[in-house]
Amino acid sequence: MLDIENFDQKFREIVNTKEWKALQASYSKSKNIFMLGHGGNMAIADHAAVDSARLTDKNVMCPGSAIAVTSLISDTSFNDWMKAWIEQRSRGLQASDCLVIGFSCSTTGASSKTLVNTLAHAISLGMNAALICSQPKEDDCEGLITVSQNATFYHTSEILSLALTYELIHGAGYKCPSIAQKARDRK
Repeated sequence: MLDIENFDQKFREIVNTKEWKALQASYSKSKNIFMLGHGGNMAIADHAAVDSARLTDKNVMCPGSAIAVTSLISDTSFNDWMKAWIEQRSRGLQASDCLVIGFSCSTTGASSKTLVNTLAHAISLGMNAALICSQPKEDDCEGLITVSQNATFYHTSEILSLALTYELIHGAGYKCPSIAQKARDRK
């Protein structure tokens, strides 16, 4: 059987940390939320952004389009494309109303460094920023809310990351519908 590292226990431990409480408070007050990831976590960020926008009154987005990503990489560089995306999407928005959330499983590597640098850039622009990661990163930045899952496996971290986004929605006072309720609403 697949080892998901005592998922329920990990989930409960995470949502009881001071870091999680800080992220929840920032999510709850933010009007504009930008979600980023690399590798499989871009899919998690995209899914989380769609559901957050759908289930809340917040403006939530993710650069889920390969066209956007590759165009920005071509215009800037692999190291700076996320920064350019944040700058484009936050035009005309009050920085203090913005939260950037990054999702990451890796602890090292170019894409991981790009994500952390983008979160640091968001903070320098006056935005709030958080990182939900499998394990603490060596290159954390000041002012970043870091929620470490202490996960061993990529799959555990990715499952936790998506589940935690539903906790953010719920914790901000919005409802995550049940399957049965959704079916009844369609009739």
